Amino acid sequence: MAPKDRQEGLLHRQWPKDAKQSAVTFLLYPVDNRWHVVVMKRVEYDGVHSGQISLPGGQKEAVDKDLLATAQREFEEETGVFIPYDAYVGPLSDLYIPPSNFLVQAFVAVLEEEPHFKPDASEVQELISLDLESLFSPTNFKQDEVVMRGGGGNPQTIKAPCYALKGLRIWGATAMIISEIQQLMEDNSMPTLLLQ
Repeated sequence: MAPKDRQEGLLHRQWPKDAKQSAVTFLLYPVDNRWHVVVMKRVEYDGVHSGQISLPGGQKEAVDKDLLATAQREFEEETGVFIPYDAYVGPLSDLYIPPSNFLVQAFVAVLEEEPHFKPDASEVQELISLDLESLFSPTNFKQDEVVMRGGGGNPQTIKAPCYALKGLRIWGATAMIISEIQQLMEDNSMPTLLLQ
């Protein structure tokens, strides 16, 4: 799911020593008996991830005992929803994001009911609930032009694989995390709860 010019470095998994530790939550919850995941459109700001679609999460802070605590804290700060530790079912592969120098650990969590979100307007422009089955439809997967920021230079338009639905283009690290979930589900490698 990475743009072609990034795939080589990602495969070698050699992250810079100064990479910033961060974590995100891939939250699954039922809506009308169908699994959904929440993503967020970030507010516009002077940064490489301005206005992008992402999973709730952020950088590890001194108060966090581990990256799971980071994922939990950031999710609550950005969405207004507290996820208890026992709702987290496990981590996904770690992922390095060169433009922002973040090393991201994604965690999967499951709630039995749709939560009542209260997004933080200072960080979140919009929260979007996506039906997983629709998200994984082949018709919603394509190569598209996206704007990549970073490196101190001007934004660049590149071709990248992305999920496109509801007027959104989900690409980069978020698309790679979604792709891993999709593969795990197709391989029946997710926890039994998610396959019922």
